[in-house]
Amino acid sequence: MPTYRFPAEAGLALEGGAPSAAAISHRLDELGLTRQGVMVSRHDDAATLEGSVPDDATRERLLLAVGNLRGIARVEDRLTVTRSGSGGGLLDTLGAFAHLPAGSASTEAAERAVHRATPDTDTGFGPGGSILHVVQPGETLEAIAGRHYHDTAAAGWVLESNAPVLTDAASLRPGMVLRLPPR
Repeated sequence: MPTYRFPAEAGLALEGGAPSAAAISHRLDELGLTRQGVMVSRHDDAATLEGSVPDDATRERLLLAVGNLRGIARVEDRLTVTRSGSGGGLLDTLGAFAHLPAGSASTEAAERAVHRATPDTDTGFGPGGSILHVVQPGETLEAIAGRHYHDTAAAGWVLESNAPVLTDAASLRPGMVLRLPPR
């Protein structure tokens, strides 16, 4: 299972210093994240999440809510996604094409994009396909939205997608890791 790294000094400080497994579980309850069947364990600067979640978005939210706590440098992801029996499979795969940007199914467009691509050192990918962006000093939600969605008005989408760790634009701090799901 994958391990996600976070800047341990940049996260939200919980009362009592480095968060215990119980404090992390309590924080997840406060945030209203689905925790049914999810167990949290804590060792050194890492937290481990185990259990089942209903979807990839919940999985990413849990990982970021825990990783954005001060004192947590790694989150070990042992979560599995359970899907209800209806739908799924081929229908989910075909439905995913609806979320692709215009022209992305063209090999010609893809070829041009690959040749223009440059590595971005402050991003990674979450288990649900979201970009995981590390906030840099001086960045705003508008700048992040403009960079990743090419639309500064998408700042509201970024805020909404990160509700577990961001309450408003003023709560954005360097070192936080944000979830930027496909639109």
